Amino acid sequence: MSNAPVRLPARVRRRLPPDVRIGQILDAAYEAFSTHGFAHTRIDDIAALAGLSKGGIYAHFASKDEIFQALLHRSLQPIGIGKRALLRDPVTIERMVDLLAYRLYAWAVSEPAVATLRLLIAERARVPDAVEQWRRYMERTVVASIRKLIVKGVREGTLRDGIAAQSPALLIAPIAHACLREVLRTTAQNAAEINRARREYVSLLRELLATREI
Repeated sequence: MSNAPVRLPARVRRRLPPDVRIGQILDAAYEAFSTHGFAHTRIDDIAALAGLSKGGIYAHFASKDEIFQALLHRSLQPIGIGKRALLRDPVTIERMVDLLAYRLYAWAVSEPAVATLRLLIAERARVPDAVEQWRRYMERTVVASIRKLIVKGVREGTLRDGIAAQSPALLIAPIAHACLREVLRTTAQNAAEINRARREYVSLLRELLATREI
């Protein structure tokens, strides 16, 4: 019987795709920022929560501020807004209701968006540029995309040419209100209340956007 030491296979460090690794870092950053605040969070804290070394963090982000910006970018930008694909298909009232009352509304009251907005509000004095960048994004991208859709629908004869076409930001106001209500809430979300407000929003959209023939 041989007395030679048994050689165990070397531990192989798993190399994850950059987007997966960045997602892990941002998840860890959100937890750290929410627990300690932006000012008191260190790169070491984020690295520990992500299971990485500081070098592993710096391989993707140059600073804590850059991580914070990326976190805001991920959590506070509605999916599917601002893409050219929005303008490919006919713009019907049902499509606008789905986009605004369901997809955008659901995003606005979702836990990731609400929690990140709370974090942004809490840290606005330290990162005023982040607040302004998000405001500009909402105006230039989200509202601008809604405007393009409405103009296209009016041109196609599927949407009404009225106040919503002239001031599309009015259509975003109920979504912003729903989001603010969740940000200020101190108790758990009330699903019945959210659904009731969403149904009222659908009625409002139909009154403002539907042509008289519908």
